[in-house]
Amino acid sequence: MLARARAFPGGRAILISLAVVAVAVMAVIFWQLSRVTPATAAASPTPTASPSASPSPTASPSPTPAPTPNPFASRRLTVLVLGSDSNPSRLARGSGRLTDSIIVVSVNAAHTRVSMISVPRDMVDIPLGNGQLWRSKINAISYFLGEPTMKRAIAATIGQPIDYYVEINMVDFGALVNAIGGVDIKVSKTIIDPSIGLYVTAGVRHMGGNLALSYARSRHTTSDWDRAARQQVLLAAIIRKMVDPKTKIDFPKLIASMKSLRTDLPLDKFLGLIQVARAAAQVKFSSVVLAPPDFSLFAGIEAGTGRGYIEEPNLPAIRAYAASVMGN
Repeated sequence: MLARARAFPGGRAILISLAVVAVAVMAVIFWQLSRVTPATAAASPTPTASPSASPSPTASPSPTPAPTPNPFASRRLTVLVLGSDSNPSRLARGSGRLTDSIIVVSVNAAHTRVSMISVPRDMVDIPLGNGQLWRSKINAISYFLGEPTMKRAIAATIGQPIDYYVEINMVDFGALVNAIGGVDIKVSKTIIDPSIGLYVTAGVRHMGGNLALSYARSRHTTSDWDRAARQQVLLAAIIRKMVDPKTKIDFPKLIASMKSLRTDLPLDKFLGLIQVARAAAQVKFSSVVLAPPDFSLFAGIEAGTGRGYIEEPNLPAIRAYAASVMGN
């Protein structure tokens, strides 16, 4: 069983999105499922109208079935987290669904290390894994070619396999953060961004949905790369908060409200994944944004092509880094 994919109208726009929600939504589902008591206890027996004349011999009891092994117990798990820029007002205007936030989250086989790689939305000339190149910006692949193609393209770009993808839009983000009681974020420097009404000072700050949304969206007074790094910090904080047993959430209500969720993760893998999430939430997260100059051959306005600001990926450097953190 797969989560239902929802269709959105056409059109294009360069808008802000939030991938941090996706893995958090997964954590919600995993945690909820892990709390469901298996239906192994039989209901109270109905009394027999009259006893049998002589009891039949009781058969030997069946052996206790072995627990289902966790499919992720001894191998690396890698999920592509996509955050689209759609919301009701933009959809009403005919805007498309660009995945402006792209994060690869990978947990090693021992569940002792989590690596996050953020792919800038302006990267172009992306290998699709089938011998073809996507010449436009990477954030449009999902909308025009579908999420499975996006997953294959990111895997080809970083040179590492990806197990599943999860996509969600930014509409659900504030409600999600509020539902878990907010998150505590260490703000490294004061950010003042009048374009979205953000003013947050350096230090540890408790963020509700609105502040967290603005903190993850802001880029006009910083950069796309700074924003991607902040999204990684939020993602780690949300995962840790959501898999914490002390976090009280109305899970059925919250899950039902997440209308934008798309994923190819089968339902029967959810329980195994929550075990990984619980173990990995307590370890150190390492992260990188594939920013220039280390991971780009060129970054800037490309004249005469209509592609605007682009980043040309340095594929050997990207693949070497991914292999160093995901290759074992």
